[in-house]
Formats: sequence, structure tokens, C-alpha cells
Amino acid sequence: APPGGGAAGAAPVAPVAPVAPVTSVPVGSVAVMPKVADGIPVRWVDVAAPWLSTVGGTPRGTSLSAAIVATVKLRYDDERADLVHDEVYEAVIHPLPELFDVSVAIAVDHDVRDLLDGPQTPLAYLPADAPIGTKAFWTSVKRDLTDHLVRSRSLTLPANRDLKLMARPGETGEAFAARCAAAADRLADAQIATLKDRYEARFTRLRDQIQTAEGRANVLEDQREGQRNQEVLDTVGTVLGGIFGGRRRSAGGMFGTLGRAAGRRGRGAATGERLDAAQRKLSTLEQQLVQLQDELEAEVTQIDVAWTEKARAITTTDVALERTDVDVDQLVLAWLPTTTTTTTTTTAAT
Repeated sequence: APPGGGAAGAAPVAPVAPVAPVTSVPVGSVAVMPKVADGIPVRWVDVAAPWLSTVGGTPRGTSLSAAIVATVKLRYDDERADLVHDEVYEAVIHPLPELFDVSVAIAVDHDVRDLLDGPQTPLAYLPADAPIGTKAFWTSVKRDLTDHLVRSRSLTLPANRDLKLMARPGETGEAFAARCAAAADRLADAQIATLKDRYEARFTRLRDQIQTAEGRANVLEDQREGQRNQEVLDTVGTVLGGIFGGRRRSAGGMFGTLGRAAGRRGRGAATGERLDAAQRKLSTLEQQLVQLQDELEAEVTQIDVAWTEKARAITTTDVALERTDVDVDQLVLAWLPTTTTTTTTTTAAT
């Protein structure tokens, strides 16, 4: 979208005191200011302007040379990145040859106080080779300056293409990296959440199987402990009763008791085998649970590493200008002091 702007008009300037007529005119200069097209503001550059020498002027100048001071509003926008950034481009074009080229414009941070509404000293004017007195010239300057800015200027910003993020103008690299990391964390969490249904069902199934196996193992453990206790009591009682109870003659009965105890030991062994099998099954299920946890942890780590790498993949991107993003807000014909070598003395026109 084009930036807002208004029609070119006279910029507010600092007043200056009237100056005396020009009495000394350098060769090639004229005492009267050349005609400037209607509607174009005319100003005189303050000799104290900090950018004067940058554009070819000098505070001790003996003549006034024509220059164009441009103020242009620029809008950098990118809908995908939700970016709208406005800037003001200020430049001076000097000198103004017949074959005019706006690409020689020098970007300067000028201030309205640098442009006065009259000359500070009585200096003569150097005629401009460019047709500054015609509307067509200024129209072409506006068009060519717009084209030049569209071609040559862009806004370069850090960007993360994987995360579809772009730094804001003025945002530090550290702040943008932190914003990328936070966005990657959110996306990683969202991807990890998709694992829930798949793993939750597997964890639930294993949990139920382990609970069942534990219950079976506990029952068999109780049975085996009970059988072991009874077996020991019966066997010890039989042996003690037979040997020390004065019934040595009834050895057959004693051995019968031992036989029955052996039978119970056999049944206890069978119970132990079933318990061992139940415990092996329980151990297998628990190992499967550990493996499932490891599998989930590995998958989560893989997702986390992938998004961390994406968060760190910061490059730069250029936001280009379109013609509708460039608004030449004001063009001023400014006379700046410059040095000439020889002079002749004449009477100035009044």
C-alpha cells in the first residue's frame, strides 16, 4: 500500500535578514536567480549545514549552484511476514547537468533548518544546465527518482524461512534469535502432541498387561509360599514325631508322610514353574515398557533437534519496493554556495 503524502509545498524554514544586491559576479554567473518552474519551492542552503561539503558545496563559496533537495516517503511491506515499515529518504542531487541522472543523488539527513528562505550573502548564481524552469523537467525528476529507488533500494532483514519469520526493523539479532527459538518450541510441542494418540494406546495396553501379570505372579507367589510352609511343617513334624516320639516301628507311616510331603513338594515345584513363567512374562512386559519409553524419547528428541536446527537457520531477506511504495513528497530547488576561480565586477540588477 502506498504511504500517505500530500502535495509538495514550501517547507518551514528559518527567516533570514535581507541581503545587499550582488556587486561582484564570477565569470559564467548571473546576478539574478534563474527561473524555476511554478510550484517548486526555492530555498538557500545554510552555510552551516553539516552536509554541505558532502554534496559539493563550501561555506566560503563565491557563487550559488543549483541543487535538488528531495524528500521521499518509502513503505516496505510484506504481507506474508506481516511487515509494514515506513522510512523517509532524503537526498541531494548536485550538480544539475543537461544530461540529468538521478542515480548521482547523495543521501543526506537534511533538516528544514538547513534550508533558508533567502541567501545569507550577496552571491551570484551559476545557471543550471538542466531545464529547471520547466514543469516537464520536474515531472521527469519525480518519475526517474521513483524508478531509481525501486531499482536500488531494499530493506535487508534477518529472516527464518522455515519458521516464516522476519525480523522487525530495529530488532536486534539476539532478540530475533530468541523469537525464532520460542516459535520453534511451540511448533515442536504441537508436533509432539500428535504422538499422543499413537503412544497412549500402546502405553495403556502394556500397563494393563503388566497389572494382570503382576496379579498372577502375586497369586502364584502366595500359593508357593503357603505350600512351602505347609510342606516344611508337615515334614518336620513327621520326622520329629517318628524319630523322637517313640514310634520308630511305624517307619512305614513316617515314610508315607514323607512321601506325601514329597508330593506336595512336587506340586510346589509346579507352582514355582508357573510363578517363574509369570515373572518372566512380567519382566518381558516391563522391558517392552522400557523400550516403548525409549522409542518415545528418541522420537521426541528427534523432533526437538529438528526444530532447534530450524530455529538457528537464520539468513537474510530483502524486502523490495514497488512504485506504489514510493511517494516523492517534496522536491526543492536549493541554491548552495560553491567556489569559482575568477570574477568580474558588475552592477547587479535591482
